[in-house]
Parts: sequence; C-alpha cells; structure tokens
Amino acid sequence: MLLEKLRLLECSLHDDRRKDREWLERLLHPAFLEITRSGVMVNRSETITSLLNEKTASPIISSHFRLTEMGGGCAMLHYRTSYADGSRPALRSSCWLFSDKGHWTLVFHQGTPAKGTA
Repeated sequence: MLLEKLRLLECSLHDDRRKDREWLERLLHPAFLEITRSGVMVNRSETITSLLNEKTASPIISSHFRLTEMGGGCAMLHYRTSYADGSRPALRSSCWLFSDKGHWTLVFHQGTPAKGTA
C-alpha cells in the first residue's frame, strides 16, 4: 500500500536516519525544497547540512496520515507532528515523486504550526 510505504519513508526522516548523508541524498530529490515550520525556504543542500549538524533531536510523533495520489508517479502526503511532550504541533505536507531509478524521492516539504489537536 502506497500510504504505508510513504509514511515509513517520511518517518525515516524523524529518526536516526536523518543523520545518514547517503540516505538523505538518496531520499531527497535533487530539486528538493522545504518551507520550514518557521517560514524559511531551504534547498536540498541546506536541509542535509542542517540535519547532519543537528545536536539532539526531540522525538517526533507523527499521526493522521492522508495520501492523495496525483498520477504520473506523484503523491502528496499530509500529516500532523508534535514532540513527544505535545509541544510544537505542526501540519505537514510532503510531495513525493517516483524516480526513474525505481524509488520514491521527496521533492517538497512544508511544515506549518498547528493549533490544538486533530
């Protein structure tokens, strides 16, 4: 099921794999862009550098995944996150493309602060 596959790939960016340069370079599309939770636009290189230099990451809880298949090997994943203590809730959207190498790559991600719970 595509939802489960993309959920697992997305959540790999919330655990120790976010410190694995080879994994990040495989997973993030060459044209990757992100609008961060704080409203800053960053590119693939900046994202990889930021993740690799992260001192400690609080555990991220992800939930309420929804998938929209848009055809042509493109899918949009929507979900919610927060830290384990419930702080920093966010709504998230990720656009995934199926690559010519036969795997899914993340081409765009946006996190927006959320109010309350879903």
